[in-house]
Amino acid sequence: MTVPRGMGHVARTVADMVREMVPRHRRTLSEEERIVGVHLRGNDALFNGLKSMIESRIGGRAHLPVPSDPLICKSMLERDNELRWLLSRLEAIHSSPVAEPVEDTREQPA
Repeated sequence: MTVPRGMGHVARTVADMVREMVPRHRRTLSEEERIVGVHLRGNDALFNGLKSMIESRIGGRAHLPVPSDPLICKSMLERDNELRWLLSRLEAIHSSPVAEPVEDTREQPA
């Protein structure tokens, strides 16, 4: 392997160099998300039902009159943001692969 000048003292594999160049797009699921994923993955009826419930809550708040108190208005916006976050996580869990990829730290054979 050709080593550039000045880099002879650095012991790195090609896999380490490639991993540094490629941004990490892989997300791992938390323990709670894995438990939900068992029931949600591939179950379109359950996913669509949860999605419609969450969207109806967001839509219900949108049809309420705007409160005059700024703190109440802020709390309503925060609840909507939290529901949108939950909806995005449910979509990610629903479309996630069954077996999560494992980080391979060893060098591949040539």
